Amino acid sequence: MFKILCLLVLLGGAVNGRSRGRHVKSHDDGKIVGGQEVTINEYPYQVYLLIQIGINYYACGGSIISANYVLTAAHCLVGATRVHVRAGSTDSDSGGKMYSSSIYTIHPKYNRQTSDYDIGVIKLLRKMTLDGTTTKAVQLPSSDTMVVPGDNVIVTGWGATSEGGDTTNILNAVTVPITTPEFCNQSYSGGITDRMICAGTEEGGKDSCQGDSGGPAVNETSLVQYGVVSFGIGCARPNVPGVYTSVPALRDWIKKTTGV
Repeated sequence: MFKILCLLVLLGGAVNGRSRGRHVKSHDDGKIVGGQEVTINEYPYQVYLLIQIGINYYACGGSIISANYVLTAAHCLVGATRVHVRAGSTDSDSGGKMYSSSIYTIHPKYNRQTSDYDIGVIKLLRKMTLDGTTTKAVQLPSSDTMVVPGDNVIVTGWGATSEGGDTTNILNAVTVPITTPEFCNQSYSGGITDRMICAGTEEGGKDSCQGDSGGPAVNETSLVQYGVVSFGIGCARPNVPGVYTSVPALRDWIKKTTGV
């Protein structure tokens, strides 16, 4: 069963899985699995998203790409009436600065069944203050950037530490290697498209999870954002890598939509 990595946040603090979103097509809770607690100073491009859909609120991640725009997953934004962005804080519940917007764009080819083109952007009417220490725009790749199997990416977020485990309010990070499309397709029955990249290990134990949806996967060496947390089967299972929307593959759309 696929996992969608958004979390339903009930007023009062309880957290449940979203029916689709990591995108986990299950109700597992989710945060970074097999990683460690980090500070926002180490990953100042990371933001926490609290997304309002009717009377419910969902938690996702995102990345700052400019003072006016946040990059996230399309599945986090479907049906959203307002998005609240916390920037500049290690703690998802407090600190930093809060911004709010009801203006967002989902890729027009986003497919909710296949998770293809799972990317979206949020436009903030009030510019974020980017101090370069706790808030900073992430570097984006060119459209011709080659994502090489074996290269490591750092994935950050506030999702769960184990499949079905508890969420955390402290930012976590994990480093996982990019896999070959062939290896990934073995787990996803050929459902991996040119707009997706996969990262994980044969032994499992390290992964993004539900609640991490929309967050960045950044090349460990270049610090360029290669992926957006999209979906997976369970969390950190052996021979089942996580799936990320490919930023290079959709770079031209990001540029056209945001000017960034």
